[in-house]
Amino acid sequence: MPQISVALLSSGSLLMVVASSLSDHVVRRRSRRVPRGAAERSPSLYELAYLAGGVRRVVVTALAALARAGAVRFDTDGHVQAVAAGGREDAIEADIIYRLSSRDGWRTVTELCTEMLENAAITTLAERLTRQKLLLPATYRPPAWSQRFLRISISIAGAAAVISILARHPLSAVPAVIAVGIGAVAWRRGIRRSKVPLTNAGHYVLANTLTRHRQGEILGMADVSVALMGSSGFINPEVRRGLKIAEAFPVDNAEDSWTWKPTQTPPRDYVGGSGNQFGGLPPGAGLI
Repeated sequence: MPQISVALLSSGSLLMVVASSLSDHVVRRRSRRVPRGAAERSPSLYELAYLAGGVRRVVVTALAALARAGAVRFDTDGHVQAVAAGGREDAIEADIIYRLSSRDGWRTVTELCTEMLENAAITTLAERLTRQKLLLPATYRPPAWSQRFLRISISIAGAAAVISILARHPLSAVPAVIAVGIGAVAWRRGIRRSKVPLTNAGHYVLANTLTRHRQGEILGMADVSVALMGSSGFINPEVRRGLKIAEAFPVDNAEDSWTWKPTQTPPRDYVGGSGNQFGGLPPGAGLI
C-alpha cells in the first residue's frame, strides 16, 4: 500500500477517535441533565454523605458523629464498639448503636457497612435523593450509541496502526497509535465516571457544599468534612481534634460504594460559561 494512503488512513483514524471521544463525553453529560432548580436542593448531612460515597460513606459519617458524641470508640485496628446504648434520635445512628450493642466485643467497620446495606433509613434516603433529581435512578444507563462509536473508532485506529507497520511505514503508524491511546483513556474515563450515579445537579450540590464548607459558611464542620471527603477529611487538624479517633478511623474502600471526586465550584465572578449548557444550572454544574 502506498505510503500516502497509509498516512491518510492513520491520520483519519486519529481524527475519528478524537471526534468519538468528544461526542461520548458530551452525550454522557447531557444524559444526566435535570430540570431547572434541582441544584438548589439543600441535602441533610447523611444525604450529602450518600451522594458523595454511597452506603459506606453514610456509615462512616454516622460513626464520626457518634464518636464525637462519645457513643462509640475505635481501637488501633479499626474495630468499633458501642460505649453508650440508645438515646439517638437519628434512625441511622440508632440502628448502628443497636447493631453494635447486640453483639459483644468489637466489630470491624466493613462488617457494619455490610449489615447496613439493607437499612430502611438509608434506602429511604436514596429514594428521596432520586426523586429530588440529585441521584440517578437504578435503571439509568449511559447512551449506548456513543460507546459503540468510540469502540469502533478505537478498532479502526488499531487496524490502521497494524497496516502501517505491515506496510513498513512505521512513522505513518504514529497517529494511529496515539489515537488508540486517546480512545483507551476516554473509554476508561467514561466507565469510571459511570460508577458515580450522580446527576449534574448532584455533582453541583456537592461541589457547592464543599466550596461553602472550605469558606467556613457551614455549621457542623467536622461532620460535613467527613460526609464530603470521607477519611481524607481528617487531614484537617480541627476535624481530628473534635472526633478523637486519630488513625483508627476507617478508610473509604468498599465495592458497595462509589467515591465522588471532591471539586469546588468556580468563583462567583466566573464568566467562563453559561448555566444554560447544563440544563439551567449555575456555572460548574456540569462537573462530570
